[in-house]
Amino acid sequence: MTVTSDAPSVESITVTPAMVTIKATEETILTATVTPDGTGAEIKWTSDNPSIAKVEKISDTQAKVTGVGVGTVKVIASVGSVLGFSEVTVEKKASDGGEGEVEMISLNKTELQLGFYQTEQLIATLRPEGVSAQITWMSSNEDVVLVSNGDMPAADGSIKPAGTVIAKNKAGQAVVTATVGSLSASCTVTVSSGSVVPVQSISLNKHELQLAVGEQFQLVATVMPENATEKGVVWSSSVQVSKLYIDETGLVKGVQACTATVTVRCKDNPYIYDTCQITVTGGSSETGDEVADLGLPSGLKWCSMNVGASKPEDYGNYYAWAETSPKSSYSSSNYKYPSTSYSDGITIWKKYDTTPGGDGKTKLDAEDDAATANLGNGWRTPTFKEWKELRENCTWTWKTQNGVNGMLVTGPNGKSIFLPAGGWYENSTLKNKTTYGSYWTATGDGGTANAVDFINNDKDKALVPRCEGRSIRPVKD
Repeated sequence: MTVTSDAPSVESITVTPAMVTIKATEETILTATVTPDGTGAEIKWTSDNPSIAKVEKISDTQAKVTGVGVGTVKVIASVGSVLGFSEVTVEKKASDGGEGEVEMISLNKTELQLGFYQTEQLIATLRPEGVSAQITWMSSNEDVVLVSNGDMPAADGSIKPAGTVIAKNKAGQAVVTATVGSLSASCTVTVSSGSVVPVQSISLNKHELQLAVGEQFQLVATVMPENATEKGVVWSSSVQVSKLYIDETGLVKGVQACTATVTVRCKDNPYIYDTCQITVTGGSSETGDEVADLGLPSGLKWCSMNVGASKPEDYGNYYAWAETSPKSSYSSSNYKYPSTSYSDGITIWKKYDTTPGGDGKTKLDAEDDAATANLGNGWRTPTFKEWKELRENCTWTWKTQNGVNGMLVTGPNGKSIFLPAGGWYENSTLKNKTTYGSYWTATGDGGTANAVDFINNDKDKALVPRCEGRSIRPVKD
């Protein structure tokens, strides 16, 4: 990851690898590259939490990082005010927990029969009793069976616990293995269609709907085929319940003026879904609980919640940059505005690209702004300049609020907003939830966009792939 500054000599510092995982007591080497080359600047290395990982400079451009505790830290290379950093995760060794080393690992099942889309929770037991360690789960054939390491989203937005086995809609076998250090235990999973009839599609009775404040409508989801084994569905909305109420049956009610996306998903297979775009008219979406005037010089108002959240501590929805709907997976292969590569080596993104042949745009259009599309009424994604105003004029304090880690940002007038540390999505994996906050700005170019990241009391500008899923905290003028 690269963090840039307007320093006159050194323009930027890049630390590689940008992310690395080691075990406690293990070591890794980080390398810093200074731009422009040949400045001769002396690089200073620091760890933002030496109790988890300590850093030692070993050459002009390299440092040795040693795992001490357990957690995620930033190891920072700096020259004056110019910073670059690597995110180092230190995991517990198998021998770090309980009374001593793990001597054996076993599973509650060694064979498992599943139908299409069925799930089963495997339980791993460590011996001797009382010992604890990090368990890694793996499937030998992910075309047939998936297994969660505590990173797979369910249809309701929760995370499936580690050891959850998920059958796909393909007959076959896979071996699911739980590993601790050099020890492992496995379960052979056989998937067959059997008597299980998988869901093929879900369709709503309305795909566009306009409601007045106080008006309600019953959305109906039709699950096909009619004899599907599991016809349960899960409803969700892109906006807070204070704007659009929705219950478990699909009954929606307009509460405040807004634009929302309601999604219904198959309970056992969240990749099967349908959506309805709802516009609520009348009334006002501006309430004292949602609009925070922090007393900033520009007069800009910040929302007290993320887009898709129902209270300040909620992570809300995650969006790829320039997309307006949440997804179950975030990658370049399903990004809204892909790139085109030509034979002469030139790559042009289909929108927001300042290279020759591109459209020259660097700031989100309203049609691509998730805050505008989902909240309406003047809400939008803040620019980097507006995030900078928030950083420079407010006090940022890392804290736990109602059981959620994040930043309390207090303005010049004493009023505050809370930014939960919800991490970010790469593919279908939610990374660094509870330890890291990452929020989109409205600025992007080519395949990357600007985000504002924070971990503990460290906050930086970051340039990251725009296909990844991040939080959005909306603003209005």
